Amino acid sequence: MSYYSPDDNHLKRRSQRFVRRMFIMRQLGTILCFFPILSVLMEMQRDLAFSALLFVNAFLWPWLAYRRASAAEDSTTTERHNLTLDAAFGGIWVALMALSPLPSFIIMAVLASDRYAAGGPAQLIAAMQAFLCAFVMVWLVDGAGVNLTFSMQTVWLTLPLATSYMLVLSVASYNLTWQLRQRNRELERIALMDPGLEIPNRRLFERRLESEFLSTRRGDSAAYLLLMDLDYFKSVNDTWGHEAGDFLLAEISALLRNQVGLLDIPARFGGDELGVIVHHATDESIVLLAERLKEKIAQVRLPASAEFRCSVSIGIASAANAETMRHWLSHADEALYEVKRAGRNGVRLWQPSLAGAA
Repeated sequence: MSYYSPDDNHLKRRSQRFVRRMFIMRQLGTILCFFPILSVLMEMQRDLAFSALLFVNAFLWPWLAYRRASAAEDSTTTERHNLTLDAAFGGIWVALMALSPLPSFIIMAVLASDRYAAGGPAQLIAAMQAFLCAFVMVWLVDGAGVNLTFSMQTVWLTLPLATSYMLVLSVASYNLTWQLRQRNRELERIALMDPGLEIPNRRLFERRLESEFLSTRRGDSAAYLLLMDLDYFKSVNDTWGHEAGDFLLAEISALLRNQVGLLDIPARFGGDELGVIVHHATDESIVLLAERLKEKIAQVRLPASAEFRCSVSIGIASAANAETMRHWLSHADEALYEVKRAGRNGVRLWQPSLAGAA
């Protein structure tokens, strides 16, 4: 089995997606911060140079940050540095507003939420350190003033930042979480599937075996287990090679997928042993299914040999006759052993009399 390892191009594309996502959030944040900060600066009668610097920070810095990260060898690390710089700029403007309460605390909340969403605790700590260092230096140089008043104009201009940005951040975080859940489900599915046969592996098989056993105990179904052993499979590998053996298993697995019901579960039980959990059946119908599968398997041919004939031994057990899931599995194994002892290429349904004979 080959294991997936992302190449440099894949990592670069992933980094670029992160940079683009941060650019959109940064541009939205700086625009929404621009108006309440400008309102406070004007009310404090700050020099127009500060308004010009605010304009550069709000409308030019996002593009400069995007270009800087995109051109970097390590785009993700550079973008994280940009996020830390964002926090430092935030500290500077909070200091220049002399801690005007409404916009200052909203900006701090936005910065903290956004940094944590983008990089977790490590990014949040780096951002808060940058924010505090920039704030303290500028605030002390500016005279350590405190401006506790703000106008209704500032209130109205701050509301979009307090509402719209948080809403967009929540949507973006949810989308990322949803994508992660989807990828985790796919990884779990891959981990529980036999990669060569495209049917469940033993791990998933045993999970479903337990589920079907409990369902039968509750009276919601009448599950049966078929254990199938390909007769003289080792001779196929020895005579025609392992590729022929793999081909044979793949052909029979495809046959099982096509022949069993939608609620039934075919799986690779181990080596050349396959299994099928049949969700609902009777003694008569399950034996008929097993016989049909045996006949279909007998029709499988190897490309390397037109004379080759495949046969299979099948042991069957009902969940209703078992006290535990392990007993159910053991019953099917006993029935399979009886077929082998009788000469192979047959079907046997476990009955309580088998246990007495043993």
